[in-house]
Amino acid sequence: MEKIDAPASTALPRRDFIKKTATVAAAAATTSLFRTPVYGQNQAPSTGRVIGANDRISVAVVGVGFGIGQNHVVGIQEKATENNTVITAASDVFNKRRDFAKAKANLKDSDVYDDYRKMLERKDIDAVLIATHDPWHAQIAIDSMDSGRDVYSEKPLTRYLGEAFQVHDTVKRTGRIFQIGSQGCSAGGYSKCAEMIKAGKIGTLVWAQAWYSRNSLNDE
Repeated sequence: MEKIDAPASTALPRRDFIKKTATVAAAAATTSLFRTPVYGQNQAPSTGRVIGANDRISVAVVGVGFGIGQNHVVGIQEKATENNTVITAASDVFNKRRDFAKAKANLKDSDVYDDYRKMLERKDIDAVLIATHDPWHAQIAIDSMDSGRDVYSEKPLTRYLGEAFQVHDTVKRTGRIFQIGSQGCSAGGYSKCAEMIKAGKIGTLVWAQAWYSRNSLNDE
């Protein structure tokens, strides 16, 4: 695996930094990677329209590690009919992870790669989901958008501020859809709270608090 040099940190005034990061957040919040409801989106296709193969979103997954990457593969596959998606390819440096993708997503040997760059040479990929370890998020996202694909990347966005600006600039330059995987921010409950606050249904907001918890057998 090639070494990716960290870009030099760019010193920016706090105001300029906030403006840039807000632009990236707005771009992600106002668009959707998938055309059908995912992670709390509330705009479903018209009930009078039949969604066919031409509308299907072809997804490639980069990073099929235990946990997040594998959860995405299984989740996309389980909701493939509902969301009209299909996993077309997968990439991971570990052969056992590639075998997992083949088994769960019904992929052929020719559909899995140990080098994501080879995978991006394919013409049948619409979107790339990135679930690798942190240092690769920025470069894979940039390469994917440069190849004409929309991107959903797991958190963190990047390791360094300079990388974040590179991703931001690539989004603006390519016009691709990019969403960072803090999917809780897109959950329906938060959207409903925002709607009620904007409508003034709870009066003047002076304090807000939220928390996250789950009852999982795998958590200690």
